[in-house]
Amino acid sequence: MADIFKNEKFALANTGANLVYTVPSDSRALIKSVQATNSGANAVVILTANDGSTSYNTSISSLTTNTHANLIDAPLVLIESETMSIQSDVANAVSGIVSILEISRN
Repeated sequence: MADIFKNEKFALANTGANLVYTVPSDSRALIKSVQATNSGANAVVILTANDGSTSYNTSISSLTTNTHANLIDAPLVLIESETMSIQSDVANAVSGIVSILEISRN
């Protein structure tokens, strides 16, 4: 078993759901933080986890112009092949970094 710390960076260029991270099929993941910065107009940002058949909103945050926020209050556990997406109602304004601990089962 190997533990891998990694970052996934994102810049939301559109207002659709943007896939940010997929858990490898042989791993589990702890999402430690989702730091988001809004450099444009006021935005509503939605963080979603998907288990392959259903999407679950885990955070809905309002970010005013030139502010930042951590979109989760505690670690988020994702299991094999689950995904995480981020969406904003304003394009080209929100960017950030997701901090992840990946735990391989091999």
